[in-house]
Amino acid sequence: MSNTPLLFITIDSLGPEVLEKTETPFLDSVAEMGSSVVDMRSCFPTLTTPMMSTILTGVYPEKHGISSNMVFDKEEKKIKGMLRDLKSPPITDFLYKNNYNILSIQHFMLEHRKGVKHVQVNGNKSEEIRKVLEKEMEEKRYDAIFCLYQSLDSIGHRYGPIHPKTIEELEKTDRELQLIYDYLKKKLGEFVIVITSDHSMTLANNPIDLRISEVARALDLKVEIGKVEQHVSYDTDILMLRFPTVPIYAVSEKAKEKIGLLADILKKFKVIDRVYTKEEMKSMHNPEYADLSFCFKKGYSTGLKSREPSSFFGYHGTHHEEPSIFMFKGINDAKKTIEKGSLVDITPTTLDLLNIGTFEHFDGKSLKK
Repeated sequence: MSNTPLLFITIDSLGPEVLEKTETPFLDSVAEMGSSVVDMRSCFPTLTTPMMSTILTGVYPEKHGISSNMVFDKEEKKIKGMLRDLKSPPITDFLYKNNYNILSIQHFMLEHRKGVKHVQVNGNKSEEIRKVLEKEMEEKRYDAIFCLYQSLDSIGHRYGPIHPKTIEELEKTDRELQLIYDYLKKKLGEFVIVITSDHSMTLANNPIDLRISEVARALDLKVEIGKVEQHVSYDTDILMLRFPTVPIYAVSEKAKEKIGLLADILKKFKVIDRVYTKEEMKSMHNPEYADLSFCFKKGYSTGLKSREPSSFFGYHGTHHEEPSIFMFKGINDAKKTIEKGSLVDITPTTLDLLNIGTFEHFDGKSLKK
């Protein structure tokens, strides 16, 4: 019995706000002919690498082991990026066991996975993905194809989530997806299509000048703002990384003793929306993210300080803000609306659509009705 073919698309930073304001006939047709989730939630934190890992494994960061885009290695006292060592198997491992021929284009967490032909392209040029797909399909018949589009994320960060340039890029991506769909229809016949996003994007137009260093000095703590591949100074007490949900590491013993007091002080700032303790991050299935973290209220960012007055940009919506996107169409599926879902549901749902079944180790469940 032959495999049911699969086209698995992830569009980095695609959220419902920009989708509603953009003409996307192809994406609309998938939602109208198949199933779509009304309230599709990202997980904690809304960063690309851990969320791509969650999409592909069906488990939370506490299980797949990718807690952030970059992490602080306490033993080496160094900040590390390019995290790829999944501790849970991605969906492609299950497809490989079921004799699928698998092609990954730009879906970076699938590089070096068993049975996967991975091709890296310029993620900011959506047409490059189609060209590579057609080239690879002419050389070999792949029946599971994974594509990651990152251009919407790049443009959104620069201009904002609903800027005309962002909308134009999503419309271009939609046209590219239609061309790929038409091409694969001729090559493969009927196939399952899955459309996902890792998180949304929100607008930052309110600059703030919150100086954590002043707070730390009041507690007799030295703060360092870290960068990837940077070694942290031995006299640093508090290490912070620049993310929408800001991680704070207690490096010194003195900082560990005062981390609770620091949390209490941060909660008093009006521009800070939420402060997450270690226990709260554990309840959101990512205890290794940091020792303490916080996020600003929607629209506020320190990233505007160096920009022109009235400027703005886009940043990832934090855990409790905008939802992500999940729509899918199985073979001969009819239109269905699903009220709620999470990124951990994507892999179980996809396997169910392919009649491979689900597995107990997933944190999510199949949303196929």
